[in-house]
Amino acid sequence: MKSTSSRLPLVVGIGWLATAAIAFCIGRIGTAPAPVATGDEAGRPAAGKSGGTAAGSAAEFSRAPGGERAQFAMGEGDGSMTVERLTNGQPLDKWVKNLMAQQDGIVRMNGLLRLLDAVRDPEDLKTALGAFSLRGDRGFGRGARFTEYSMILEKWTQLDAKGAVAFVNSKGREEKWIGMSAVMQTWTRTNPAEAIAWAQTTGKEKDESQGGQGGLGGGWPSSSPLSMVLSQLARTDLDRAIGLAATETFDRRSRTLDTIAGELVGQRGLDGARSAIDGMAAGSLRDGLIPQLAGKFAEKDAPSAASWALALPEGEPKSRALAETIGEWAKKDAAAAGAFMAKLPATAEADRSRESYATTVAEKDPKGALAWANTITDKERQQRAVENVVRTWVKQDAPAAKEWIAQSALTDEVKARIQSPSRGGFTGRGRGPGN
Repeated sequence: MKSTSSRLPLVVGIGWLATAAIAFCIGRIGTAPAPVATGDEAGRPAAGKSGGTAAGSAAEFSRAPGGERAQFAMGEGDGSMTVERLTNGQPLDKWVKNLMAQQDGIVRMNGLLRLLDAVRDPEDLKTALGAFSLRGDRGFGRGARFTEYSMILEKWTQLDAKGAVAFVNSKGREEKWIGMSAVMQTWTRTNPAEAIAWAQTTGKEKDESQGGQGGLGGGWPSSSPLSMVLSQLARTDLDRAIGLAATETFDRRSRTLDTIAGELVGQRGLDGARSAIDGMAAGSLRDGLIPQLAGKFAEKDAPSAASWALALPEGEPKSRALAETIGEWAKKDAAAAGAFMAKLPATAEADRSRESYATTVAEKDPKGALAWANTITDKERQQRAVENVVRTWVKQDAPAAKEWIAQSALTDEVKARIQSPSRGGFTGRGRGPGN
């Protein structure tokens, strides 16, 4: 066997080698890669692989280490930023196209912010928007550029609001709705008087000529330019928004009503929101806000909300408010909501509340829900409630539900409709307890 002293030189040698290797690795980690050349000291563009400028193609830059930074960080240093300086003289549409092709979101957003900072001419923004597709390469799927599209339009609105709104009005359905939202919200923040005036005149004329109640080609509730103005104004000047909204007529499903109701509660609290409603004149705005606020009140304090709704003047707004309250209350405490329901008279006004309760508790207590559904006085609403409860039961516990269906007095047509997976809910007078 070799002695310890004979092995000592070998151990020392191995130790030195290990130390050298570690030192080499640390040195590699601490050394930054050499930057990609972006031009010589005189400012001339460096040659790319194919003899072009340093900008090159999107694929070329995505392959080169640091390539995205070199392409989309042009113009760094002293002096005011310009589009030409940022793009290093490359055509803007090509530069934007390459930017939007980047998979690194940080690189893409950094380049876009630098562009927006440099632009002074709205025509450059129009060129930028024409260089990429809002939909992406799979139709609103991979590569969709909603955020970038909206940000460019926000900048355009700051420079020329009427030009921006004319541009989005020339686009197709989705581009128009998304673009109009960005433009009107920005315009309302920067110059509310002009935005309101345009929405009440030119905007309303275009809305009526381009597709019905939803506006902008129809189909989207509350998508008219004036509704967009109101939604933004509610966040920045709630009193002014309420005053303006009082002059309009709203569909009860309007997203604008939901926004105003949310801002009332958020900015003024429950008591302040109730006081605002109590001080409003009768009309479409008040009638629409009452059910919206009832649901929001119930989320925070259902018993108090139920008492408030019950004390409202008789009429449809009260009926809807009670239904919204009961629906929210039943989610949290079905027994307490049921006890409150038991005190309500068996009237058509209370039918919405019974339907709302039955629909809400159907998943946890289908037999109890059916019992409540059968207390509804309006036969068409009762049938709708029963069908919806049983359909929910089939999804939760098919054997038990089908046994009940077989023994029930429902017609064969209704039984088949309930158990058909391809059929929706009963549509006699609309769906849901809000009808």
